[in-house]
Amino acid sequence: MSTEESLTLDKRLALVSFTKDAEPFIVVDTNKCNHCESKPCLYICPAEVYAWKEKLNYNTEGCMETGACLIVCHKIGAGAISWSYPSGGKGVTFKLG
Repeated sequence: MSTEESLTLDKRLALVSFTKDAEPFIVVDTNKCNHCESKPCLYICPAEVYAWKEKLNYNTEGCMETGACLIVCHKIGAGAISWSYPSGGKGVTFKLG
C-alpha cells in the first residue's frame, strides 16, 4: 500500500492550507436563511464552513472553494449565498499527500 492510499480523509484535509483574503469572497444574506427549509449548505460543504446555531453562522477560513454551497443554495435553498474566488494568492492551497 502506498503512502497516498494509507492517508485518512482527515489527514489529507490537514494538508490543505488557507490564506485569508482581506475582502470576503462568500457573502450570505442570513435573513433569507431563516426562511430556508432545507438549508442545503449545512450538508454539502466538505469544510463545514456553515453551521446552524439559532441562525446561520459561517466562517470562510478553511473553505475549499468547491462552489457547491452556491449551487445548492440557488437550486434547492433560498438563494442567499454570493460566492466568488478569493484574490490571487489567497484562499485554499492544496498539497499532494
